[in-house]
Amino acid sequence: MTKDLAGRAVYISRDHMLSDVVDDLHERLAARGAEVTRGPESRPGEKVQLPRERWAEYLGRAEIAMFSSRSICTKEMIEAAPRLLGLVNPTIGLETVDTDAASQLGVIVGHGATPENFNSIGESTVMLMLMLLYKPEITREVARGHLKRPRTRAEDAWAQMAMKKTIGLVGFGRIGRSTAQRLQGWNMRILACDPFIDPKGVPPYVEFVDLDTLLRQSDVVSCHTAVTPQSKHLMNAAAFAKMKPTAFFINTARGDAVDEPALIEALQSKRIAGAGIDTTAIEPPKLDNPLQTMPNVFLTPHLIGHTKEVYGSFLPAAEENFSRILRGELPLHCKNPEIAEAWRARYQRLRG
Repeated sequence: MTKDLAGRAVYISRDHMLSDVVDDLHERLAARGAEVTRGPESRPGEKVQLPRERWAEYLGRAEIAMFSSRSICTKEMIEAAPRLLGLVNPTIGLETVDTDAASQLGVIVGHGATPENFNSIGESTVMLMLMLLYKPEITREVARGHLKRPRTRAEDAWAQMAMKKTIGLVGFGRIGRSTAQRLQGWNMRILACDPFIDPKGVPPYVEFVDLDTLLRQSDVVSCHTAVTPQSKHLMNAAAFAKMKPTAFFINTARGDAVDEPALIEALQSKRIAGAGIDTTAIEPPKLDNPLQTMPNVFLTPHLIGHTKEVYGSFLPAAEENFSRILRGELPLHCKNPEIAEAWRARYQRLRG
Protein backbone atom coordinates (compact mmCIF):
# COMPACT_ATOMS: atom_id res chain seq x y z
CA MET A 1 0.00 0.00 0.00
CA THR A 2 1.31 3.44 -0.89
CA LYS A 3 2.17 5.90 1.88
CA ASP A 4 -0.03 8.60 0.36
CA LEU A 5 -1.00 9.94 3.78
CA ALA A 6 2.54 10.22 5.13
CA GLY A 7 2.80 13.14 7.53
CA ARG A 8 -0.97 13.66 7.79
CA ALA A 9 -2.19 13.69 11.39
CA VAL A 10 -5.64 12.41 12.36
CA TYR A 11 -7.51 11.85 15.61
CA ILE A 12 -9.90 8.89 16.04
CA SER A 13 -12.06 8.47 19.12
CA ARG A 14 -12.60 5.09 20.71
CA ASP A 15 -16.10 3.66 20.84
CA HIS A 16 -17.06 0.47 22.66
CA MET A 17 -19.99 -0.15 20.29
CA LEU A 18 -18.04 0.51 17.07
CA SER A 19 -14.63 -0.77 18.04
CA ASP A 20 -14.17 -3.01 14.99
CA VAL A 21 -14.97 -0.21 12.54
CA VAL A 22 -12.80 2.46 14.17
CA ASP A 23 -9.94 0.06 14.92
CA ASP A 24 -9.89 -1.16 11.31
CA LEU A 25 -9.97 2.44 10.10
CA HIS A 26 -7.00 3.21 12.33
CA GLU A 27 -5.07 0.33 10.80
CA ARG A 28 -5.93 1.33 7.22
CA LEU A 29 -4.95 4.97 7.67
CA ALA A 30 -1.76 4.05 9.53
CA ALA A 31 -0.84 1.64 6.73
CA ARG A 32 -1.12 4.58 4.34
CA GLY A 33 1.31 6.58 6.49
CA ALA A 34 -1.08 8.68 8.56
CA GLU A 35 -0.11 9.57 12.11
CA VAL A 36 -3.10 8.38 14.14
CA THR A 37 -3.88 9.55 17.68
CA ARG A 38 -6.57 7.65 19.58
CA GLY A 39 -8.87 9.01 22.26
CA PRO A 40 -9.87 7.50 25.62
CA GLU A 41 -12.20 4.52 25.91
CA SER A 42 -15.96 5.06 26.01
CA ARG A 43 -18.18 3.26 28.51
CA PRO A 44 -21.84 2.24 28.38
CA GLY A 45 -24.18 4.98 29.49
CA GLU A 46 -21.56 7.73 29.24
CA LYS A 47 -20.41 10.13 26.56
CA VAL A 48 -16.69 10.86 26.41
CA GLN A 49 -15.53 14.47 26.48
CA LEU A 50 -11.81 15.05 26.19
CA PRO A 51 -10.37 16.92 29.20
CA ARG A 52 -9.38 20.47 28.24
CA GLU A 53 -5.82 19.99 29.46
CA ARG A 54 -5.33 17.25 26.85
CA TRP A 55 -6.87 19.00 23.84
CA ALA A 56 -3.47 19.97 22.49
CA GLU A 57 -2.25 16.37 22.82
CA TYR A 58 -5.24 14.89 21.01
CA LEU A 59 -6.20 17.62 18.57
CA GLY A 60 -3.29 20.02 18.29
CA ARG A 61 -1.92 18.53 15.06
CA ALA A 62 -5.05 16.80 13.74
CA GLU A 63 -6.23 17.62 10.22
CA ILE A 64 -9.27 15.37 10.64
CA ALA A 65 -10.95 14.28 13.87
CA MET A 66 -13.39 11.39 14.10
CA PHE A 67 -15.99 11.40 16.84
CA SER A 68 -18.96 9.11 17.39
CA SER A 69 -22.38 9.08 19.01
CA ARG A 70 -20.60 8.42 22.30
CA SER A 71 -17.90 11.10 22.05
CA ILE A 72 -18.49 14.84 22.24
CA CYS A 73 -17.01 17.54 20.02
CA THR A 74 -17.68 21.14 21.09
CA LYS A 75 -17.00 24.48 19.42
CA GLU A 76 -14.14 25.10 21.86
CA MET A 77 -12.52 21.81 20.87
CA ILE A 78 -12.74 22.71 17.18
CA GLU A 79 -11.16 26.08 17.93
CA ALA A 80 -8.38 24.28 19.82
CA ALA A 81 -7.45 22.34 16.65
CA PRO A 82 -5.68 24.97 14.49
CA ARG A 83 -4.94 22.54 11.61
CA LEU A 84 -8.39 20.97 11.49
CA LEU A 85 -9.91 20.54 8.02
CA GLY A 86 -12.76 18.16 8.74
CA LEU A 87 -14.79 16.20 11.26
CA VAL A 88 -16.03 12.69 10.54
CA ASN A 89 -18.49 10.37 12.24
CA PRO A 90 -18.48 6.70 11.19
CA THR A 91 -22.29 6.49 11.47
CA ILE A 92 -25.18 8.72 10.45
CA GLY A 93 -25.82 10.47 13.79
CA LEU A 94 -24.05 13.73 14.61
CA GLU A 95 -25.85 14.77 17.78
CA THR A 96 -22.61 14.82 19.79
CA VAL A 97 -20.85 17.14 17.32
CA ASP A 98 -21.45 20.89 17.21
CA THR A 99 -22.04 20.96 13.47
CA ASP A 100 -23.22 24.58 13.58
CA ALA A 101 -19.88 25.62 15.06
CA ALA A 102 -18.02 23.53 12.49
CA SER A 103 -19.86 25.32 9.70
CA GLN A 104 -19.21 28.73 11.24
CA LEU A 105 -15.50 27.92 11.42
CA GLY A 106 -15.29 26.55 7.88
CA VAL A 107 -14.75 22.92 8.95
CA ILE A 108 -16.39 20.34 6.70
CA VAL A 109 -18.31 17.44 8.29
CA GLY A 110 -18.58 13.94 6.83
CA HIS A 111 -20.56 11.04 8.26
CA GLY A 112 -21.74 7.50 7.55
CA ALA A 113 -25.01 8.34 5.81
CA THR A 114 -24.68 5.38 3.47
CA PRO A 115 -27.78 4.10 1.64
CA GLU A 116 -27.28 0.77 3.39
CA ASN A 117 -27.46 2.58 6.74
CA PHE A 118 -30.62 4.62 6.38
CA ASN A 119 -32.47 2.05 4.27
CA SER A 120 -31.73 -0.73 6.78
CA ILE A 121 -33.21 1.43 9.53
CA GLY A 122 -36.18 2.22 7.29
CA GLU A 123 -36.79 -1.48 6.65
CA SER A 124 -36.38 -2.42 10.31
CA THR A 125 -38.81 0.33 11.33
CA VAL A 126 -41.44 -1.24 9.08
CA MET A 127 -40.62 -4.62 10.62
CA LEU A 128 -41.13 -3.24 14.14
CA MET A 129 -44.44 -1.75 13.08
CA LEU A 130 -45.59 -5.14 11.80
CA MET A 131 -44.28 -6.90 14.92
CA LEU A 132 -46.37 -4.58 17.08
CA LEU A 133 -49.48 -4.94 14.92
CA TYR A 134 -49.32 -8.68 14.24
CA LYS A 135 -47.69 -9.89 17.49
CA PRO A 136 -46.03 -12.99 15.97
CA GLU A 137 -44.46 -13.89 19.31
CA ILE A 138 -47.96 -14.58 20.69
CA THR A 139 -48.93 -16.59 17.62
CA ARG A 140 -45.79 -18.67 18.06
CA GLU A 141 -46.93 -19.60 21.57
CA VAL A 142 -50.01 -21.22 20.04
CA ALA A 143 -47.79 -23.45 17.89
CA ARG A 144 -45.78 -24.41 20.98
CA GLY A 145 -48.91 -25.41 22.85
CA HIS A 146 -48.54 -22.64 25.44
CA LEU A 147 -51.71 -20.82 24.33
CA LYS A 148 -55.03 -22.00 22.99
CA ARG A 149 -55.90 -21.17 19.43
CA PRO A 150 -58.27 -18.16 19.53
CA ARG A 151 -61.85 -18.37 18.40
CA THR A 152 -62.52 -17.14 14.87
CA ARG A 153 -64.01 -13.89 16.04
CA ALA A 154 -62.65 -10.41 15.51
CA GLU A 155 -62.70 -9.59 19.22
CA ASP A 156 -60.46 -12.59 20.00
CA ALA A 157 -57.79 -11.96 17.34
CA TRP A 158 -54.66 -10.11 18.41
CA ALA A 159 -53.22 -9.36 14.96
CA GLN A 160 -54.10 -6.12 13.17
CA MET A 161 -53.55 -5.08 9.57
CA ALA A 162 -51.41 -2.11 8.64
CA MET A 163 -53.86 -1.31 5.85
CA LYS A 164 -55.97 1.79 6.59
CA LYS A 165 -53.89 2.61 9.65
CA THR A 166 -52.16 5.99 10.11
CA ILE A 167 -48.43 6.10 10.75
CA GLY A 168 -46.79 9.29 11.98
CA LEU A 169 -43.11 9.92 11.28
CA VAL A 170 -41.53 12.32 13.75
CA GLY A 171 -38.59 13.57 11.69
CA PHE A 172 -38.41 13.30 7.93
CA GLY A 173 -34.73 13.05 7.14
CA ARG A 174 -33.15 10.15 5.28
CA ILE A 175 -34.54 7.45 7.59
CA GLY A 176 -38.01 8.92 7.90
CA ARG A 177 -38.20 9.33 4.14
CA SER A 178 -36.91 5.77 3.60
CA THR A 179 -39.61 4.44 5.93
CA ALA A 180 -42.30 6.36 4.06
CA GLN A 181 -41.05 5.07 0.71
CA ARG A 182 -41.41 1.51 1.92
CA LEU A 183 -44.96 2.07 3.11
CA GLN A 184 -46.32 3.78 0.03
CA GLY A 185 -48.78 1.50 -1.70
CA TRP A 186 -49.82 -0.16 1.57
CA ASN A 187 -53.06 1.83 1.66
CA MET A 188 -51.89 3.58 4.80
CA ARG A 189 -52.15 7.24 5.70
CA ILE A 190 -48.61 8.55 6.20
CA LEU A 191 -48.11 11.69 8.30
CA ALA A 192 -44.79 13.45 8.90
CA CYS A 193 -43.52 16.44 10.82
CA ASP A 194 -40.09 18.06 10.71
CA PRO A 195 -39.34 21.78 11.28
CA PHE A 196 -36.21 21.56 9.12
CA ILE A 197 -37.87 20.17 5.98
CA ASP A 198 -39.49 22.28 3.28
CA PRO A 199 -43.03 20.87 2.86
CA LYS A 200 -42.72 21.51 -0.89
CA GLY A 201 -40.17 18.69 -1.07
CA VAL A 202 -42.38 16.11 0.64
CA PRO A 203 -43.65 13.26 -1.59
CA PRO A 204 -47.35 13.45 -2.53
CA TYR A 205 -48.16 10.30 -0.57
CA VAL A 206 -47.05 11.97 2.69
CA GLU A 207 -49.13 14.54 4.60
CA PHE A 208 -47.01 17.16 6.35
CA VAL A 209 -48.63 18.14 9.67
CA ASP A 210 -47.67 19.64 13.02
CA LEU A 211 -46.52 17.37 15.85
CA ASP A 212 -49.73 17.74 17.84
CA THR A 213 -51.85 16.57 14.90
CA LEU A 214 -49.49 13.68 14.21
CA LEU A 215 -49.59 12.44 17.80
CA ARG A 216 -53.37 12.64 18.09
CA GLN A 217 -54.18 10.96 14.77
CA SER A 218 -51.52 8.25 14.36
CA ASP A 219 -52.00 4.56 15.10
CA VAL A 220 -48.22 4.17 15.06
CA VAL A 221 -45.82 6.98 15.98
CA SER A 222 -42.25 6.37 14.78
CA CYS A 223 -39.40 8.58 15.98
CA HIS A 224 -36.71 9.54 13.45
CA THR A 225 -35.61 12.92 14.75
CA ALA A 226 -32.03 13.99 15.24
CA VAL A 227 -31.26 14.95 18.84
CA THR A 228 -30.53 18.63 19.44
CA PRO A 229 -30.99 20.73 22.59
CA GLN A 230 -34.44 21.58 21.21
CA SER A 231 -35.47 18.00 20.42
CA LYS A 232 -34.03 16.21 23.46
CA HIS A 233 -36.93 14.40 25.19
CA LEU A 234 -39.26 15.54 22.43
CA MET A 235 -41.30 12.44 23.20
CA ASN A 236 -42.21 13.18 26.81
CA ALA A 237 -45.19 12.70 29.10
CA ALA A 238 -47.16 15.44 27.34
CA ALA A 239 -46.50 13.84 23.96
CA PHE A 240 -47.54 10.35 25.08
CA ALA A 241 -50.67 11.81 26.66
CA LYS A 242 -51.78 13.04 23.23
CA MET A 243 -51.48 9.64 21.60
CA LYS A 244 -54.38 7.23 21.18
CA PRO A 245 -54.53 4.53 23.90
CA THR A 246 -54.54 1.99 21.04
CA ALA A 247 -51.42 3.50 19.43
CA PHE A 248 -47.90 2.10 19.31
CA PHE A 249 -44.61 3.98 19.62
CA ILE A 250 -41.36 3.11 17.80
CA ASN A 251 -37.92 4.59 18.40
CA THR A 252 -35.08 3.72 16.04
CA ALA A 253 -33.52 7.20 16.33
CA ARG A 254 -31.69 8.05 19.56
CA GLY A 255 -32.50 7.28 23.17
CA ASP A 256 -32.21 10.95 24.14
CA ALA A 257 -35.15 11.81 21.87
CA VAL A 258 -37.39 10.13 24.46
CA ASP A 259 -38.03 10.84 28.13
CA GLU A 260 -37.59 7.20 29.10
CA PRO A 261 -39.33 7.33 32.52
CA ALA A 262 -42.31 8.99 30.81
CA LEU A 263 -42.38 6.24 28.18
CA ILE A 264 -42.25 3.55 30.87
CA GLU A 265 -45.10 5.21 32.73
CA ALA A 266 -47.19 5.50 29.56
CA LEU A 267 -46.69 1.80 28.86
CA GLN A 268 -47.29 0.63 32.44
CA SER A 269 -50.47 2.67 32.73
CA LYS A 270 -51.59 1.52 29.27
CA ARG A 271 -51.73 5.13 28.16
CA ILE A 272 -50.35 3.72 24.90
CA ALA A 273 -50.71 0.16 23.63
CA GLY A 274 -47.08 -0.81 23.19
CA ALA A 275 -43.67 0.08 21.85
CA GLY A 276 -40.82 -1.12 19.67
CA ILE A 277 -37.63 0.34 21.11
CA ASP A 278 -34.16 -0.02 19.60
CA THR A 279 -32.44 2.95 21.29
CA THR A 280 -32.40 3.73 24.99
CA ALA A 281 -30.95 6.31 27.37
CA ILE A 282 -28.22 3.86 28.41
CA GLU A 283 -26.90 1.52 25.74
CA PRO A 284 -26.96 -1.37 25.83
CA PRO A 285 -30.06 -1.24 28.06
CA LYS A 286 -29.48 -2.47 31.58
CA LEU A 287 -31.04 -5.78 32.56
CA ASP A 288 -33.10 -4.07 35.26
CA ASN A 289 -34.60 -1.58 32.81
CA PRO A 290 -38.40 -2.03 33.08
CA LEU A 291 -38.61 -2.08 29.28
CA GLN A 292 -36.85 -5.45 29.37
CA THR A 293 -39.79 -7.30 30.90
CA MET A 294 -42.89 -5.44 29.70
CA PRO A 295 -45.14 -7.74 27.65
CA ASN A 296 -46.20 -4.85 25.41
CA VAL A 297 -42.63 -3.87 24.47
CA PHE A 298 -40.30 -5.28 21.83
CA LEU A 299 -36.84 -4.13 22.98
CA THR A 300 -33.57 -4.46 21.07
CA PRO A 301 -30.09 -3.09 21.97
CA HIS A 302 -29.51 -0.50 19.17
CA LEU A 303 -29.04 -3.38 16.78
CA ILE A 304 -32.29 -3.91 14.91
CA GLY A 305 -31.16 -2.36 11.63
CA HIS A 306 -27.48 -3.32 11.80
CA THR A 307 -27.42 -5.55 8.76
CA LYS A 308 -24.47 -7.19 7.04
CA GLU A 309 -24.77 -4.52 4.38
CA VAL A 310 -24.60 -1.69 6.95
CA TYR A 311 -21.47 -3.06 8.58
CA GLY A 312 -19.94 -3.57 5.16
CA SER A 313 -20.57 0.07 4.25
CA PHE A 314 -19.21 1.88 7.31
CA LEU A 315 -15.48 1.29 6.91
CA PRO A 316 -15.19 2.08 3.16
CA ALA A 317 -17.31 5.23 3.64
CA ALA A 318 -15.26 6.43 6.61
CA GLU A 319 -11.95 5.84 4.83
CA GLU A 320 -13.25 7.59 1.71
CA ASN A 321 -14.44 10.54 3.79
CA PHE A 322 -10.95 10.84 5.31
CA SER A 323 -9.24 10.47 1.95
CA ARG A 324 -11.36 13.06 0.18
CA ILE A 325 -11.04 15.67 2.91
CA LEU A 326 -7.28 15.26 3.03
CA ARG A 327 -7.17 15.67 -0.77
CA GLY A 328 -9.18 18.86 -0.59
CA GLU A 329 -12.43 17.29 -1.84
CA LEU A 330 -15.84 17.25 -0.20
CA PRO A 331 -16.48 14.04 1.77
CA LEU A 332 -18.46 11.24 0.18
CA HIS A 333 -21.31 11.82 2.64
CA CYS A 334 -21.29 15.51 3.61
CA LYS A 335 -23.43 17.05 6.36
CA ASN A 336 -22.73 20.71 5.55
CA PRO A 337 -22.07 21.05 1.79
CA GLU A 338 -23.37 24.63 1.91
CA ILE A 339 -20.03 25.78 3.37
CA ALA A 340 -17.97 24.26 0.52
CA GLU A 341 -16.57 27.63 -0.57
CA ALA A 342 -15.58 28.66 2.96
CA TRP A 343 -14.08 25.23 3.58
CA ARG A 344 -11.97 25.37 0.43
CA ALA A 345 -10.67 28.75 1.55
CA ARG A 346 -9.73 27.23 4.91
CA TYR A 347 -8.09 24.29 3.16
CA GLN A 348 -5.99 26.60 0.96
CA ARG A 349 -4.99 28.69 3.95
CA LEU A 350 -3.91 25.68 5.98
CA ARG A 351 -2.44 23.55 3.18
CA GLY A 352 -1.27 26.19 0.75
